[in-house]
Amino acid sequence: MTATGTGVYFDGQTSLRQDVHVALGADLAIRGTDGRRIADWPFADLREVPGVPGQLRLTCEGSAPLARLDLRDPALAEHIRAWSPNLNTAHVAEASVQRRVVLWSLAAVVSAALFGVYGVPALADQIAPLLPWSVDQRMGAAVDRQIRYVLPIGGDRFECGDRPEEKPGRAALDALAKRLSDAAGLPIPIRIVAVDSDIPNALALPGSPVYLFNGLIQAAQSPDEVAGVLAHEIGHVAHRDGSRRTLQAGGTSFLFGFVLGDFAGGTVAIFIARTLSEASYSRAVESAADAYAVALMRKIGGDPKALGGFLARLDAEEDDKGSPLDYLASHPATAERKRAIDVAVGDAGDASSTMMDEASFRALKSICGGSRP
Repeated sequence: MTATGTGVYFDGQTSLRQDVHVALGADLAIRGTDGRRIADWPFADLREVPGVPGQLRLTCEGSAPLARLDLRDPALAEHIRAWSPNLNTAHVAEASVQRRVVLWSLAAVVSAALFGVYGVPALADQIAPLLPWSVDQRMGAAVDRQIRYVLPIGGDRFECGDRPEEKPGRAALDALAKRLSDAAGLPIPIRIVAVDSDIPNALALPGSPVYLFNGLIQAAQSPDEVAGVLAHEIGHVAHRDGSRRTLQAGGTSFLFGFVLGDFAGGTVAIFIARTLSEASYSRAVESAADAYAVALMRKIGGDPKALGGFLARLDAEEDDKGSPLDYLASHPATAERKRAIDVAVGDAGDASSTMMDEASFRALKSICGGSRP
């Protein structure tokens, strides 16, 4: 049986469009309008490729890769489909490849999710203690720069202690910070930032910047209570808790930041979001920081029970106006922590010396101009 028709041929070498005659015999014969032979394509080698609706677009295995024949004659197309046993082989192979790509993509997404949920936290616990302290400092500096723009501070500035009337308070805080830092003996200095906010809070960033909020300073009834809070936050620095949290939160973006030396991108944003929204470190991490505070307060001759008493009093005074940044809201199980501190201290809880004299403590209370009404 022979069928004929017309079509459009592209040789795959140029963009030239050729009107051709097509005849179906032993092969699919393609001839020019002048009768010259252009190509003979075996039916077994014909492949259909996607084209416009109502058109059959053909290629041939073994011919020029981009050569194609476009046919719009429905009857001719029907004959070709009937005589070509492998016409849709390419489609089947393409669909198989697409399925494999989709399946492998889904597997990659699931693997990445599982690694993020289980693998990254486990790796963070192992990697954080091995990082150079300079990495902690770089992370902390990047977080410090950005967190000043996102913390909901009510005043017209972030940090206190730069005004003339506040300098005595800044000097008192610096002296206390140096005493704690020297006793801690960490490879990096401890820097305390007095934050101009009435929120009773304190928090340690990676690499030492410790935020001490004015609200917490005003709530303290003794220098030892302030020192106890700072000793607890220094414990987080010493245990690399901020770096561990950043690794857990940032994961891959942290690793890129470590390689490229830039921690001001996604890692910092994730750390800030977690710092401001998460309830707390784990109880084990908080307990370790409390134990560190007890040991550090003993080392400098302060009252190691002051932290527990301060927490209990704040807990009792907490009212319905609690902020998401409230110190107790971010450090749960206050009664349990106080009991653990008291047990750790035992009978040796009396301070042999005070952290600062009365005049210095009054100056510290005015580091942010005093409490706001």
